[in-house]
Amino acid sequence: METKTFSVVTSIAMVLTLLVAVLSILGIAVTGLYPGFFVLLFVALIPIASRFYAKRIGSRSNDFRKRYYTTFTFINLLSILVVLWMTFVIVHDRVLHDCC
Repeated sequence: METKTFSVVTSIAMVLTLLVAVLSILGIAVTGLYPGFFVLLFVALIPIASRFYAKRIGSRSNDFRKRYYTTFTFINLLSILVVLWMTFVIVHDRVLHDCC
């Protein structure tokens, strides 16, 4: 039984990270390969893996599930912030050319 907060945060994190990863693939064609792309792909795996693992912990104790949902809700929130920050930095560095 997933908590509603975990479900919503994980869904937002998955959609956002996958959208940014796909747009980064398109951006490679325009501006060239950027090393941050590989970090974005790795960060995109976090909400996907947490969603799949959440389906497998149904037989665990309630205490374990509660700690899991709390921990990964926080980690997925951090992944959203990382993706937004990386998007900001990549756009300013590659598209606007005003960084450094």
